[in-house]
Amino acid sequence: MSRFFFEVKKQGYKGKKSESTLRWYEKADITCDLDFCDKRKTPYKGNGSNLCKHHQSLLRDYGGPARYDRPWTFHKKKTCECCGHDPWKHPMVKKIENKLVRDRVANGMLIVDHIHTQRDGGGHGPENVQTLCLDCNQIKSTLAGDTMPKKLYKDPADYDKIIEHLKPYYDKLFS
Repeated sequence: MSRFFFEVKKQGYKGKKSESTLRWYEKADITCDLDFCDKRKTPYKGNGSNLCKHHQSLLRDYGGPARYDRPWTFHKKKTCECCGHDPWKHPMVKKIENKLVRDRVANGMLIVDHIHTQRDGGGHGPENVQTLCLDCNQIKSTLAGDTMPKKLYKDPADYDKIIEHLKPYYDKLFS
C-alpha cells in the first residue's frame, strides 16, 4: 500500500497565464498522451499534466481508479460488465465511512481486463477492455488457460489439448 493511499491531491494549479500564453495554448494542437484520446491537454499542472482534463481527473492521485503506466485503467467502470456486481453495495464496503478509502477498496474489487490479450495484438482502447469483478476475472482467466503456464508442459500438444477442451466453456460465457 502506498504512503499516499489516504491522500487525494488537488488537481493541479492553473495559475495566471499571460494573454500570449493563452492564445498559444488555444491554437496549439496539443493532445492527450493516451493513444485512444484526441482531446486537448489539460491546462492544469501537476500529475497527469500531459493528459486531457478528464483523464487527469481519473488518476489515482486525484481519487480515481486510473494509473498512467496502465492506460487501460482509464476505462474502469463502477460495476462488473459480466455479472453486474457493484462493489459499492457490498455490505463490508458500505461500513467504511471514509469516502476515499471506500472508493479505493471498491475499485480494488474490479479489474480492467483485455478482451483480446496484448500478446495477441489487443490494444488499450475502450473497445478492447472490460471491467470484471475478481470472480469473473478468475473464471475468464482459468477458462482461457492463463492460469496454466505453458512451460510446465513437456509436450505442447498436451497444453493445446487442455485449451481446446476449455474453449467451448470460454466461448459460451465470454463471447
